[in-house]
Amino acid sequence: MGLVGDSAIVTGGAQGIGLGISRALIERGASVLLFDLNEDAVNEAAAGLESELGAGKAAGFGGSVTSADDWAAAFDRAAASFGPVSILANNAGWASMALVADLDEGDWDQCMDVCAKGTFLGIKEFANRVEGPGAIVNTSSLNAEAATDGIAHYCAAKAAVSQLTKVAAAELAPSGIRVNAVAPGITRTPMSEGGFLAGRMGEEFLAHTPMGRFGEPEDVARAVAFLASDDAGWVTGVTLPVDGGGHIRGLQNYWATMQEVAAAS
Repeated sequence: MGLVGDSAIVTGGAQGIGLGISRALIERGASVLLFDLNEDAVNEAAAGLESELGAGKAAGFGGSVTSADDWAAAFDRAAASFGPVSILANNAGWASMALVADLDEGDWDQCMDVCAKGTFLGIKEFANRVEGPGAIVNTSSLNAEAATDGIAHYCAAKAAVSQLTKVAAAELAPSGIRVNAVAPGITRTPMSEGGFLAGRMGEEFLAHTPMGRFGEPEDVARAVAFLASDDAGWVTGVTLPVDGGGHIRGLQNYWATMQEVAAAS
C-alpha cells in the first residue's frame, strides 16, 4: 500500500482517528496536511508526527471545514508544502446528545455543517483541483445505518455522508478519482473515552461487537490507507464498516442506558 510521493489532506487531524489516519498515510510514504479547527493542537500534532516519522512529512493548518475559503487555503498550503493534493480524508465530525424533542436547532445545524457540509466542500474542492488519479475517503459511521436515540442529527449527517460518497464516486470516476468511506464503530478516542467506554456503557458496546473489543484509531486508519492506495484501485462508492462486526448486531439504545446509569448514581 505504498503512497510514496502522494500529498494528502486529513481533516480533524489534531487527535483521535484523524491523527491516526495522518500517521498511517505518512508511514506509507505520503506527506500530510493536518486540517483542524484547533490551530494550536493541529500544529502540535503535526510537529509530533515530524519528530516521530521525519521532517518535511507533516504540516498543520488551522481552519474550519465549513468554510469554502478555508478549504481553498488548505489546498493551496498543501500544494505549496508537498505538491498537488492526490488524497483527501474527510474525517472531521461533531455531535451532541439530545432527544429529537429537545434537540437544539443550533446543534442540528452544527452537526450537519461539520459532518455533511464539510465533507461536501472538501469533495468539491478536490474535484475542481485534481485531474486524477486521486482518492477521497470520507468518515461515515455505524450510526449511518444503526439509528440511535439521542443523536438524530449525527445519524442523519453520517447517512448523508454515505450517500454523498456514492454520488461523488459515480460523478468523479471518469476523472480517475475514487470516492469511498469508512464507517467506524465505537473507537477509543479522546471523545469516546469521556464516558462511552467505561462501566455499563462500555460493557453494552462490547456485547454488541462480535470481535469483543473497542476499535483503536489505527484500526480505522489502516482501512483508510488501503482505500487511498492503488491496492483499492478497483474500489469506489463503498462505505466499509470498520467496527469489529458491530453492524451485524446494531447498537444498543445507549441513550436509555445513560439515563439509567445517571439515575442509579
